[in-house]
Amino acid sequence: MPLHYLATGERRHYAERFGLSVQPASALVKPGDQGMFVRKPRGDRVGSDALARFELVRGRWGLIPLFSKDGLDADTFEARSESAAKERNFLQPWKRGHRCVVLADAIFRNGDADDEWLRVTRADGHPLALAGLWNGWRAPNGDCVESFALLTLPHATRPDQRRVVFLRDAWLDDWLHCPAEETSAYLRLYSEDKLVRRVEARA
Repeated sequence: MPLHYLATGERRHYAERFGLSVQPASALVKPGDQGMFVRKPRGDRVGSDALARFELVRGRWGLIPLFSKDGLDADTFEARSESAAKERNFLQPWKRGHRCVVLADAIFRNGDADDEWLRVTRADGHPLALAGLWNGWRAPNGDCVESFALLTLPHATRPDQRRVVFLRDAWLDDWLHCPAEETSAYLRLYSEDKLVRRVEARA
């Protein structure tokens, strides 16, 4: 089973962190599904929303690169933090500062046994803030299709695994608005004592 996450369904978390008044839906999101992410508003926005610092967007989990022909590119669900700035799929979003945040109550990865998965949550009960990149791809019919990928870091002790980047709450505004050359400063491993990892049987 690839990485899944449980999207945050409580509106207060969007209000407290981003000042957004929205009614999100709690849902288990799998690669290829539609998910919600927060970003700095697009630069081409006009009107009263032009002064907003954040906006909530629905898009496909699986970043669609600008050069895609059909929007069905594979292996774009996760972007390696140490190499995304040079990878063809993620180069343009990285250079353009197209960063985003996904709020998740939990993430799920494969456990050691086939019938198990590993559930990761914050110890304080607050949602995880997952760091990502987004892109707007122009479909052949002219529609703009939003999509995103989650950024990952190498696992400290298991080279065959990756870890999703969890952002500190105090970093969210800076992460979304900092210059592109400062992106890497926020891509750090989260403190282990602030996380809870629990093995569960798959439903």
